[in-house]
Amino acid sequence: MSPALSRLGVVAGMSTRALGSMGGSATPLADAERDRRALAGRLGFGAVVRVKQVHGDRVLRADEPFAPPWPEADGLWTDRPELLLGVVAGDCVPVLVADADGRIGAAHAGWEGTSRRIAARLVEALAAGGGDPRSMTAALGPSIGPCCYAVGSERVATIRERLGPDADAAIVERDGRSVFDLWEANAAQLRASGVGAVEIVGACTLCAGEDLFSRRGGDVGRLGMAFIGRRAAGAAA
Repeated sequence: MSPALSRLGVVAGMSTRALGSMGGSATPLADAERDRRALAGRLGFGAVVRVKQVHGDRVLRADEPFAPPWPEADGLWTDRPELLLGVVAGDCVPVLVADADGRIGAAHAGWEGTSRRIAARLVEALAAGGGDPRSMTAALGPSIGPCCYAVGSERVATIRERLGPDADAAIVERDGRSVFDLWEANAAQLRASGVGAVEIVGACTLCAGEDLFSRRGGDVGRLGMAFIGRRAAGAAA
């Protein structure tokens, strides 16, 4: 998914329909766990580290996979090798971050998480763990794009209240509708947090093809998963 992250030696990407639904209310828990484990195995990891996503701004450190019931959060990070972090999404933005010293992080940013600055919270957590934002690279994965994401007046008001002037560049009037650019809003938070390199993949889950799950495209309760992990030094690829 991200050439920039690959250059840091991490494994990062987004699952497709062919790999099954990785979560969501319409996906049996056993099926989602089976497909997550299968993906982790393909990538050379034992399991996926997950949290219960609640559209908030909480970020947790992961030293090992969480046991059920998963803690509520929308971001997680680690400095441990051999952990594959995963966030599920249908149209929300997956934010993946890595630094040059082995730290990695992942966050789930829909309109709620974006307006609550989850991307900035993730960078803060990585920095509190010893990371330097200037050495970090971030990638914004596939999500609903500014081509398709119209929002109503009440949501616009909430976003503007939370983001203040930072909302100006991310909310655009187009064809008589207000469009919320999730990519620009999250990229702006990452840049303002000092992240050295920010990459926007630029694939819209609604209109860029049929390989990705999209809630607005009809995939209610079925989700893809963005992932990031780092193998231990000397580990087989």
